[in-house]
Amino acid sequence: MNYQIYLQKALLTAVQDILNDVAAKGIETNCAYYMTFETNRDDVVLPDFVRKKYPTEITLVLENQFKNLSVDHEKITVDLSFGGILSTVCIPFRALKQFADPNHNFVLNFEPQPPTKQKATSPKIIHLDDLRK
Repeated sequence: MNYQIYLQKALLTAVQDILNDVAAKGIETNCAYYMTFETNRDDVVLPDFVRKKYPTEITLVLENQFKNLSVDHEKITVDLSFGGILSTVCIPFRALKQFADPNHNFVLNFEPQPPTKQKATSPKIIHLDDLRK
């Protein structure tokens, strides 16, 4: 049995709960959340100029200046300013490497998972002859 998988799921649930609280109530004055994640993935949404500067990973800080934080079971979405340009960032939990609050000596480390593959579906073709009686 691979207990590490269960532990990773439980830790990701803790991160989801923490960030859902922040989204609902705002961030506490003595907290700062550092999120390190892989940037070289198609499922990560970042401005192109940020991805070019950080081609493999980046650490973003949620402390004072962020907007529209939302969290679901698959991803974190937040609006951040990069060089004065407000941009939406989407971080799949599968890309997360670390979540930390250094003000409270709190660190969780994760093993990033490969992106989930979307099933390619071919369009259903309906022949008109099949509809005629």
